[in-house]
Amino acid sequence: MSTLNNNNNASTSSSSLSLEQKNRIEENKANALEKLKSKRKHDDLESGNNNDQKPSAKRKQWTKYYEYDLSTMVDSKGGYLVEETKEDKLIQERKEQATKLSPFIPLSADPSENPKCRDCGSMDVDPIFFQVFKMSVCNGCKEKFPERYSLITKTEARELTIFSAGLFIDRSSRFSFYMYIAELRDTELLPHWSKPNPRKSTWNNMMLYVREMVEEYAFKKWGSEEGLDAEYERREAQKKDKKDKKFKEKLADLRRRTMTSTWERKRQQGPHKHVFGSPEEDPETGETIETCQECGLVVESEEL
Repeated sequence: MSTLNNNNNASTSSSSLSLEQKNRIEENKANALEKLKSKRKHDDLESGNNNDQKPSAKRKQWTKYYEYDLSTMVDSKGGYLVEETKEDKLIQERKEQATKLSPFIPLSADPSENPKCRDCGSMDVDPIFFQVFKMSVCNGCKEKFPERYSLITKTEARELTIFSAGLFIDRSSRFSFYMYIAELRDTELLPHWSKPNPRKSTWNNMMLYVREMVEEYAFKKWGSEEGLDAEYERREAQKKDKKDKKFKEKLADLRRRTMTSTWERKRQQGPHKHVFGSPEEDPETGETIETCQECGLVVESEEL
């Protein structure tokens, strides 16, 4: 019954509208449909012509993706496996050649079997000295006696020990050079600590020696401290003589080149032409002479 009543009310309201009102409703409906149609057509045309243009500021904030210019991007290989270069292989090789060390010393349950410092008897032994140099020294004694336990480089060890008697005498001798390398790298003669070079990781590993061990080996090699000093003075004299000889050779070569350039300049200028001054009377002979102003040649002249 309610449905029938609603339909009757709708028909009654529609029948109550005048003809002018009905025409106005139809006209407004047609205008709205026309505006909607033109707006959709305009939007389709704008989206088709402006695909390469940037979206408006209002629409940009709702964009869910980022646009990248791939031509300007740099491949940093982030997140991917990077190819190993020759320098990386060399660095890895240097690390493998370095001395392998343990951060601690294995201790025994019996305190009498554990290593102790050779000077103060402390059990706080430096693991590097114990593993590399086979020396039981604590950190306190290392700082207390730097003249004994300081670490020196390969160059300082060479100057202190004066390796290879023929090294400064004949540098062309391969035997002396190989002996020098063999003495430095022999861990039985002189234990050393090989570690990566701090200046550049691709350079040869740095070799460190204990000063006390180097001095003991030097005294053993040259007999005594006096023998080491005598050998050092002898080599210094040889180096000085060699330096003086090289200086004299350079000086002679400079003189030879200077003389050659002087003769070459004279040759290019052609034969010398004398430029005589005014005639003068020789006080000893009484003759009239003329002297070249450039080379000093004296000739007799006669006045007519």
